[in-house]
Amino acid sequence: MTDFAEITLRYGSIPTAEQEGEQLRVSLPTDGERSAASLSASIKRPGVVRDALVTMGEILAQDLRRKASDRSDYLAYVLKQGKKATKELWEAQKRFLEDKYTDQEDDQGPLDPVLTVSDDGIGLEVFSADESAYARLQLKREAYDAKDLKAGTTHLPLGTDVLSALARIRSYRETTLQLTPSSGDVKARKVPYRWARAFAQVQAASTLPAASFELAPVDLYNVLLTLRMQKAKTSPRALRYELVPGEAPRLVLEPWDLVLEGHGGTYEGDAPMVVRTWGRRRLQVLSRLLPIAKSVRVVLVGAGLPAYYVIDLGDATLTYALSGWTDAGWAGIATFDMLTAQSADDLLTQRVLGALSQPQTLAALSESLARPAEDVRQSLLVLMQRGQVLHDVADGAFRARPLFATPLDDEKLRYRDAREEHAHRLLATEGAVRLEKVHDLAGEGVRIEGEVEDPQAHRTYKTGFTIDREGRTREPSCTSPQFRRSGMKEGPTVPMIALRLKYVREKAALEKARLTPEGRKLIRAETRTLVRRENDGSTTMRISLDDRKVIVRKGRGVSFDRVTRVFFSTTEEARDEYFRRLAQGAAKGFIDASAAEA
Repeated sequence: MTDFAEITLRYGSIPTAEQEGEQLRVSLPTDGERSAASLSASIKRPGVVRDALVTMGEILAQDLRRKASDRSDYLAYVLKQGKKATKELWEAQKRFLEDKYTDQEDDQGPLDPVLTVSDDGIGLEVFSADESAYARLQLKREAYDAKDLKAGTTHLPLGTDVLSALARIRSYRETTLQLTPSSGDVKARKVPYRWARAFAQVQAASTLPAASFELAPVDLYNVLLTLRMQKAKTSPRALRYELVPGEAPRLVLEPWDLVLEGHGGTYEGDAPMVVRTWGRRRLQVLSRLLPIAKSVRVVLVGAGLPAYYVIDLGDATLTYALSGWTDAGWAGIATFDMLTAQSADDLLTQRVLGALSQPQTLAALSESLARPAEDVRQSLLVLMQRGQVLHDVADGAFRARPLFATPLDDEKLRYRDAREEHAHRLLATEGAVRLEKVHDLAGEGVRIEGEVEDPQAHRTYKTGFTIDREGRTREPSCTSPQFRRSGMKEGPTVPMIALRLKYVREKAALEKARLTPEGRKLIRAETRTLVRRENDGSTTMRISLDDRKVIVRKGRGVSFDRVTRVFFSTTEEARDEYFRRLAQGAAKGFIDASAAEA
């Protein structure tokens, strides 16, 4: 399987910010090889554009992955002492650290920010270096007076030289922004297919049903202020949203169980819900925009999926998506397994792409093409996977936007790597992946164990791991050669990936089945977490069904000080009592927060 896609770029011009009297002319070079898209425009609110573009540059450079410690100084000391450490060992370790943990070489790495110039505005998309955050900035047409505009899609680098030029913009100074294709030598760039796939996944996740609500900018500021003043020393380190219809959203900072009331209006959803989001440190990048923001809309798709923050800046809108994955090596493997387009009509897919000459919603596309909305959505998923279409969360419209000049091969974008492809092949083999044990650890996470039979290798592997409350993998074990050789240093093994996919699929099927009387009869073991917010804190109740036993744990916050165990003669009696207690908790004002625990 090819790891990289080769594209060509042409950058030769240097970004400039030249002052001419009372005017400032900022000239930014774009990729001269990709497109002739260009723009010369007078910006009406230069300060807003400056802060938005600088924020996009900060998101692009964001990398929260763990950096390995450089032990070259220690090795130099050992050499001086005459110990058994050769210079070759020192140089080899330095090269390894540089290749694996420092910035990618110039000819290898993520794609430059994607710039789209059109009649209805300017769009800019970036994906962070660690693949954990996506952002899209839409500069509205009324925000500038265009003097020369050529529509198209190209790339705009946001390096330190570009950010330095943007930093010279002042709100009181008349500013002209020029986006001009570069002239110079053509340079090849290798873009990882993994990166392109993750880019498309964040887009596709935004098409799922979601809970949406408004926050005042000061609500998000209070979150960031608290995180700067306090440091969490224990898990979970999450930002939890408690949503009750007709009430203002509540933002809860864990592990302190600190409640911040929302001031942007009431939640208008149909049912109460609790959603836990991870990676809250990444929100700090929005600090620059909060003083000029008019409102903040939060869109929550679900546990383990991205959370979207739509910042209304008046003349511009910035959509910031934080991916739900927190475990390196698992990115997108299980979370997005059910999101890929299952099947799509090629003819319909081409018609959908042709209909997007102007931005359209899913409902409008379905009506204009006279096809069911689900069929159209499958075609849109295919186009997003290829990088030809984007979904704008801010207005709910789909837009044609080629991520690459030439669409990439669908097969190379289907899986993250060869191991994930192998895992899916095992899942397609009946009985090859077997879940043997799924054990709830009473607030600590869930332990998963099973067997994976590989017909090609003529081997059966035993594997298991624990998924903690923050979604990270703990205590892994596997009898495969990869795990025996290097543990988790090379990432999850094929049997581990297959087992986790099996667990996610069965859990999703069980969650769907439990809504029907027939499906409930199949449930023999399950745990649900209920939360009730009170003036002096929160009460948590965890109800578990384990064959003929029902266990009820109750306590304040995240700790349980009361445990009740009830034993029954039959599984049916235990199941009836289990669902009776769930209904009783709902009647007392408890919200089902089980999805937040996933």
